[in-house]
Amino acid sequence: MSDVTEQQASRLIAFATQRMGKVEGNGQCWTLVDNGFRSVGFHKPSATYHWGRVVEQLSSARPGDIFQFSNFRVAVRTETADGSWSENSQTRGAPRHTAILESIDANGLATFLESNVNDNFNVQRNRFHVRTADLEEGSDRTTVRVSGSFTIYRPQISQ
Repeated sequence: MSDVTEQQASRLIAFATQRMGKVEGNGQCWTLVDNGFRSVGFHKPSATYHWGRVVEQLSSARPGDIFQFSNFRVAVRTETADGSWSENSQTRGAPRHTAILESIDANGLATFLESNVNDNFNVQRNRFHVRTADLEEGSDRTTVRVSGSFTIYRPQISQ
């Protein structure tokens, strides 16, 4: 087995984006990934919720990798110079959730293609932070706190 190339990974992303707004299979999060793997010819290990080679570092994640979340929560609080603030949180995986990484920036803000989020079984694109960070933009300060865990998998292909 070898890692899929970035070009091969783009086929998985294309599979998911072509299904945006529609229910894929039974609408479960893992079904989107499983059907995508079957469609583009990626190897699916027999172990449940394992999607290839484990990528150890978040900084090594790339588009087309699979995130397997477990009891993951991200809380974001933004404070402005006038003293006002806003706060929101998102969760993934109670206990598990599977999503395809579409992009990620240096601050850990990631875009995922996923389904079965907040009782919505349609394939959708969502953005949220995947690492703790303190960010400043002008006079605004944003505090991002994450808890829970995730495993990053690099899809494999038979040679």
